[in-house]
Amino acid sequence: MSTITVTVSSTVEAPAAVVYNILADYDHHRRILPPKYFSGLDVTEGGVGAGTRFTLHAMSFGGKTQMHMAVTEPEPGAVLVERDVNTGLVTTFTVKPISPTESQVTFETVWQSQPGLKGLIDRYTTPFFMRMVYREEMKILNDYARQQGSHQ
Repeated sequence: MSTITVTVSSTVEAPAAVVYNILADYDHHRRILPPKYFSGLDVTEGGVGAGTRFTLHAMSFGGKTQMHMAVTEPEPGAVLVERDVNTGLVTTFTVKPISPTESQVTFETVWQSQPGLKGLIDRYTTPFFMRMVYREEMKILNDYARQQGSHQ
């Protein structure tokens, strides 16, 4: 097994606090998921920040999968972590202020690939696919955060 890491960063045109609150509040977070890749997000415990648990319904390569996620906040207001309790896949969201009206946002996902042919295919196809999904999610986040920031 080998470790695979996918990282995408972008500037979001909204204050860091607005962006982080969108990511940490799963009523808002579900609104930034690209609908062609995610068919739903069901909160099963909590709903905001650490202690939240949810089921993420994802679609990729013609198949559907569910991920059962548990949320922690190693640095509240700056770093949010989602861990799939079944596979160990970890996605970290990091938000850093650039200016009062802009933030640097990074999505990083790390997982262990399976051995053999399935793992080989995973190592070469999934990172490309995930970067595409994350870039689209960043665009949605930017638009949504700008809208939310204008209501403050």
